[in-house]
Amino acid sequence: MAGLSPERLAEVKDRLLSRKRNLWLEVKDQLKTSIGDGYQEMLATARDEEDQATVSLMAETSLTLLGPKRQELEAIEEALQRLETGSYGLCEVCGQPIQPKRLEIMPEASLCRDCASQREKLAKATGR
Repeated sequence: MAGLSPERLAEVKDRLLSRKRNLWLEVKDQLKTSIGDGYQEMLATARDEEDQATVSLMAETSLTLLGPKRQELEAIEEALQRLETGSYGLCEVCGQPIQPKRLEIMPEASLCRDCASQREKLAKATGR
């Protein structure tokens, strides 16, 4: 676990769980605000297929905007799993310890700085 003390690991877990709770509240509020009961109401009052398509597009757009939050939630879940399995703080690519400063800033980080940089370069090169 990259030499982290049990106390430090407990702090990390608390931070991750707190962020997870906050993200879920944000997602819930955003869905309620952007879609909520109004979606069913708008869909029921849509007069033709074009109106229904517009309403569906609005809902899809709202869900798409949640993408980054969904990705962060997934990263947090994976970090919590790594805490449970004892692999937290180790790069999932090279197996080396992730820099403590990086984990302080991004406790959900699964890659060391070098491997993350290489992955970003590859993604840019392949257009992903």
